[in-house]
Amino acid sequence: MRGPTSRYVDVGGIRLHYADWGGDGPPLLFVHGDMRTSRSWDAVARDLLHRFRVLAVDCRGSGESTWTDSGYRFSDRISDLSGFCDAIGLRDAVVVAHSTGAVVTTLVAHRSPGLFNRLVLLEPMIVVDEAFQRRVSRVDLPSRPRRTWSSRPQMLDFLTEHRAAGRWRTDVIRDVVEHETMDLPDGSIDMKWAQASMAWTERDGDYVDLRPAFRELGAPMLYIVSVERNKGYPILDELEAEIADFHVLAVNDTGHNMYMERPDAVSNAILDFVDGSPLPRVV
Repeated sequence: MRGPTSRYVDVGGIRLHYADWGGDGPPLLFVHGDMRTSRSWDAVARDLLHRFRVLAVDCRGSGESTWTDSGYRFSDRISDLSGFCDAIGLRDAVVVAHSTGAVVTTLVAHRSPGLFNRLVLLEPMIVVDEAFQRRVSRVDLPSRPRRTWSSRPQMLDFLTEHRAAGRWRTDVIRDVVEHETMDLPDGSIDMKWAQASMAWTERDGDYVDLRPAFRELGAPMLYIVSVERNKGYPILDELEAEIADFHVLAVNDTGHNMYMERPDAVSNAILDFVDGSPLPRVV
């Protein structure tokens, strides 16, 4: 199967890259989370090409989009995603977003009614507070040097044996090694995300509560969570009972990156949600 076409748009003084998979159906946009790129969605994109015009954006500081030294606060990310959708003329789309990308997507949908007709949200933090921001920004500590690899085969072996990444499906690991990496001047291999995107200076005071947005959105939402992490989201049952068209689905045998571990399960859930089919509690 052919891969996507790389396209670019200028938004607010930066250049945003997106992977255009083509397809003749209604638009579907993928938005990645921290330390990932548009190409982390490849397996799910391949599953959905027969139904949608599939697009996946590289957010600022990731993949082939512009890497800036700052501009990673929620207000910046909201402006970037809104500007991207305006630049490509995207309206009335299905959007599928993961983690921090799903937080941003929810806030954009809340501010721009009609931009997205359905939201599939994979484990966004519902309340992003200081404790969460400090935890994720630890990757930027000087005591945690950035991991690189001497070659792509070495990286493939490392990811395959890694406690978390080793759970990704085999083809997903290959996609990551091939498409989410870059060659450094010294010949080593690094991942395509900017260290600045995880800096505490970008996250200090940058807190948000998604509950008001969920209650006011008025668009169908599917919140996908991994079974093993479900207890960390106790408010989901309350939101599902309170909000019409807010559905929760748990995916077995996965962690936070469930779309990379069981992409088929996520793809099928998206199709059932879009088609209005009954959704199970667990898959």
